[in-house]
Amino acid sequence: MARNLRTLEEVQEIATFAKLDSSDTVGLSQCLYFSEDLNPSGMKLMEVDNNLLDVLKEGQRLIIRGEKTDHAVLCTDNKTYDLKLAETTNALLLVPDGVTPSKSLDDTRSLKHQQVSGLVHTYFELKPARPKLKKIYELLEDFEYEGSVEENAKELTGRLYSISDLLDIVQASEQEIIRQLNKIQACNVKGYWRLLSFEYKSRVLTCILNLVEENSWHLSAVPLQDVLNTLDYLEPRCILKHVLECYSEKSKQLTDSAESYVYAINEDKVCQHYAEELLRNAGKFNLEEFLAAWQQCVPAGMKTDPGQLKGIALIDRTSFPEVIYRYHVDDLPEDEKERFNELFKTKEKWTLEEIKPYIEVLSSDKVSIGALLQKNARASTGSNGVKLFNSKHSVKK
Repeated sequence: MARNLRTLEEVQEIATFAKLDSSDTVGLSQCLYFSEDLNPSGMKLMEVDNNLLDVLKEGQRLIIRGEKTDHAVLCTDNKTYDLKLAETTNALLLVPDGVTPSKSLDDTRSLKHQQVSGLVHTYFELKPARPKLKKIYELLEDFEYEGSVEENAKELTGRLYSISDLLDIVQASEQEIIRQLNKIQACNVKGYWRLLSFEYKSRVLTCILNLVEENSWHLSAVPLQDVLNTLDYLEPRCILKHVLECYSEKSKQLTDSAESYVYAINEDKVCQHYAEELLRNAGKFNLEEFLAAWQQCVPAGMKTDPGQLKGIALIDRTSFPEVIYRYHVDDLPEDEKERFNELFKTKEKWTLEEIKPYIEVLSSDKVSIGALLQKNARASTGSNGVKLFNSKHSVKK
């Protein structure tokens, strides 16, 4: 249907009625006309910050992740954002060829007729979010790797996950997922990410440590090549290398070969492993007896220390005798409120040193551990002058 399009004279007349100064209409004036079929393509708007805008300009992808029952998140290659629908108080008009003031620099009076192709009242709002990473462990723990012999002997009873499978399911960016796989000590076996069973990992670690002792290698100079060449008849080379890397750090590279690294065994990680081995099925353990047994378990030359137990065990000093029991940070809920509720359900009052390993994963550049405690806990001072934290809210039993 033909439209009666306004002229410059009509625009000036309207401006006069609106009591606008003639200088306000210098340059380009745009007359808007509504399309007969507003927003036919179902276009959606999304508000992005400068960082996300740069990502798009660089040609990188923004991916929406989550299963049908999940709240949607949007991911870049290295960050995760909550994706929520927000409403505007005023309608937003979509004008594909609209000219902004910065693009209209000509002082000459001119007129352009623009068609409004869409009318929207909502847009997607993005906020930085903590990635949902606990799901990785939950997926992988259903089918742990127990060694090549056991793998070949039993029927496949669980699903295997490649990195592309995890990207389809887990609500996190690719870099965040890879960091989490390394944190939970997952291993890539024939293209699939697997958790090693604790018993199997202990067996491989013991083989490596025995080899170190037999060859009188210094704990700070364990040659990867020799470990692989000597033990590959027992376990796959990828497993040997993975377990060595779980409990050590690369020290130096002797040649250009990928397997010529020398590794330094991390005493704290090894001692922590043996502590968890003692506590896994022990329930509450007499503290004095535990400390003696723990020191006997670790390799000669290593020294155990209660500081190595942070994040894996709690000591109850109110009981007589004092006891220790397994309490692993990875077993706690991912949600902030649920995690604090679980912590205060386990222990009514915590010192900062006790609670810090269990909540530091919730902190960020913008939210400190102090801010988390201020929000979720109430501080008091114990009889010995040490600051204690208890729940600010009622604890759900």
